[in-house]
Amino acid sequence: MLEIDGRPVIDFLVERMRTAGCDELRVVTRPEKEDVVSYAKGVGASVLLGYPGTINESFALGMSGLDPDAVVLLGFPDSLWEPPDGFLPLVEAVQGGEQIALGLFEAPGLQGSDFLNFDDNGRITHIEIKPTRPPSDWIWGCAAAVVGALEGLEREEWPSAFLNSLLRRGRELFAVALSSAYLDIGTKASLRQAREGGWTFSS
Repeated sequence: MLEIDGRPVIDFLVERMRTAGCDELRVVTRPEKEDVVSYAKGVGASVLLGYPGTINESFALGMSGLDPDAVVLLGFPDSLWEPPDGFLPLVEAVQGGEQIALGLFEAPGLQGSDFLNFDDNGRITHIEIKPTRPPSDWIWGCAAAVVGALEGLEREEWPSAFLNSLLRRGRELFAVALSSAYLDIGTKASLRQAREGGWTFSS
């Protein structure tokens, strides 16, 4: 709910999901997060209250009750990225037959993120979780997937750990390179950069 350019950071993700044609928006949060609940209701989102212990449990709660064949968009409400229509090619990939499509961002030197390798055909080969020596300059920051392809997600602590388990079982993950504009405002340096005009956001 921290504001950038007069808007809560989560608002940028909501905008991007709706640009991709999202017809139901779900926000997972704890009951005491009254500001998040109020915001979600104000933008017409469904609010799912709970106490998930991990990010994956949050995603699983958000997908509860959905048809296994439905297409779901996944995003992190504390990140900022471009372009505003970035979910569209991910949705198109899934509608075209991919089970899971990840939106990639070129972010050399970014601390605390998961970096990955992918081949010339857009196939991800491995994801390293918060490595000290990243294998590339690329991270993933959003995704579109068939709900059924994410079955068992909550059994892993981290999203990338679950994705690596799929890779080990022979599942293909499709990569879509989106941009080099990505900020995780969970760090003070990134929040300062965003607030001091270190980045121009589309609206």
